[in-house]
Amino acid sequence: MLVKYFADIRTVTGRGEQQWTKAAPTVRALASELVSEYGAAFEKKVFHEGRLSDSIIILVNGRDVALQNGLETPLSPEDTVVFFPMVAGG
Repeated sequence: MLVKYFADIRTVTGRGEQQWTKAAPTVRALASELVSEYGAAFEKKVFHEGRLSDSIIILVNGRDVALQNGLETPLSPEDTVVFFPMVAGG
């Protein structure tokens, strides 16, 4: 699957995107694997007390996982997953 990173998450990963070839049946599984790869800084961006952080938006094929099954949203190898921080402005 294609995984894309934006804004300060890109800074944490050191890349804008990558092909993910390891098994990841859910968003939680993918995020946990990414924490293993990118460490505590990535974990802090994605998780808060074991749940999805309020400061992150994760899209699977353009659809917000918060409006689907959250971290339990299923994934397939053909999916595109996007991680980007919540931004505010005016």
